[in-house]
Amino acid sequence: MSRTASLDNEVRLLIKTGKFVLGAKRSIEAIKLGKAKGVVLVTKLPRRIEEDVVYYARIGGIKVVRFNGSSYDLGVAIGKPYPVSTIAILDPGESSLLEEGEV
Repeated sequence: MSRTASLDNEVRLLIKTGKFVLGAKRSIEAIKLGKAKGVVLVTKLPRRIEEDVVYYARIGGIKVVRFNGSSYDLGVAIGKPYPVSTIAILDPGESSLLEEGEV
């Protein structure tokens, strides 16, 4: 199985079994408060948002996982009818997303 298909499956498993928040603002807030254990970012993200999320994640020692695709692709992957640019992982559940990222 390819890495992209594997990442799609892991994100779906996170949505089913874990705890998370969607969106850049809420993700940054969770990172700042120390609640997030990891963050999933789409590759086609506005530069300002990406810099903010990555900056706070580095300060907090939080893993960043890159989702290869647009925010629409991530929204579709998790079954939402709207674009999702960022997912903060509060509890990974049964997914192994936190093993994939970079600190």
